Amino acid sequence: MSTPLELNQAQMSLSSCGLDGGILVTDTTAITGDFHFMLVLADATFTTLTTEYTKNGTATLAVAADWGTLSAGFVLVGKISAVTLTSGTVLLLN
Repeated sequence: MSTPLELNQAQMSLSSCGLDGGILVTDTTAITGDFHFMLVLADATFTTLTTEYTKNGTATLAVAADWGTLSAGFVLVGKISAVTLTSGTVLLLN
């Protein structure tokens, strides 16, 4: 039988995998929030993609120059706070 702590941990693990919902992004509407995963459903390019990642450990990535086109099937895991597509389709999961 599971302890309350084990049940709590299982629920936290599930909620971090998208069970708290998400947003399907199919156009150039600016989306902000607290997302943990991004699944690219159709090759995507971005006007804005704000994450926790840096370039060479010092500067926030410049979307156009550094991310380029992300191919369908690509999964980005981490803190994602803002997305604006130029083209493509992505699923953002909380």
